[in-house]
Amino acid sequence: MTSTEAPALKRTIPPSEFDIGTPVEWMVDPDRRETILGVTYEFSQTGERKTVWYTPNKRRAKKALVLSKLTQA
Repeated sequence: MTSTEAPALKRTIPPSEFDIGTPVEWMVDPDRRETILGVTYEFSQTGERKTVWYTPNKRRAKKALVLSKLTQA
């Protein structure tokens, strides 16, 4: 049975509470610097940092060069 009293797509988190991470560090392959292995995001409201790995097994790379600024060559 469907309730008609509440909107179907009611927002559960107010827009002011969204905490989108900003990239602060990039882990790149030391031999092929154009290959990004992971990115560390920092969340503005909590200050928490989370690293996301883009390796095939989604785990920490054995060798990675950490960059705080990503530039194009």
